[in-house]
Amino acid sequence: MENKQLEGSILIPAPVEAVWNAWTTEQGIRSFLAPDCLVVAEPNGPFEIYFRPHDAHGLRGTEGCRMMAVMPYDLLSFSWNFPPHLPHIRHQKTQVCLRFVPEGMSTRLHFLQTGWADDPEWNQGFEFFQDEWFNLFLPRLRWFFLNGPVDWHNPPDRDELQSSGADYCVIGCATV
Repeated sequence: MENKQLEGSILIPAPVEAVWNAWTTEQGIRSFLAPDCLVVAEPNGPFEIYFRPHDAHGLRGTEGCRMMAVMPYDLLSFSWNFPPHLPHIRHQKTQVCLRFVPEGMSTRLHFLQTGWADDPEWNQGFEFFQDEWFNLFLPRLRWFFLNGPVDWHNPPDRDELQSSGADYCVIGCATV
């Protein structure tokens, strides 16, 4: 049996408080992660990220996901479901853990996603999220602090994200 995990870190050019607020407030989430959300930064609070806010309920994003641990400016963990294109496991969940570490005037954000089953469809989800987290979501967080909130009518593409210094992302996929 394999215990897969997605793990990496990225240096964000902003103080811990600002990076924390980007992850724990609705305004923050809308600035880099998705055009809409329902977020309450308390244990068991909703952590619903609406990547497709105009789609039918259940197809918008992370409906039903919850905050798990909230330790201000240090640790944030939440459940994370699968995308609609993987319908058989759509309502299964993994756990994401973020650690916020001051590094001078910047923040080193450590990312860990665990709880993967050993199954072909879960493997598809693993590959999907490896790409989404490390080539889109985390680089877009860095982009936000360099360029301002994402314009959801014209979001930066992956090439723009890479050219904005998103290569500061250190990625490691580990199978333990």
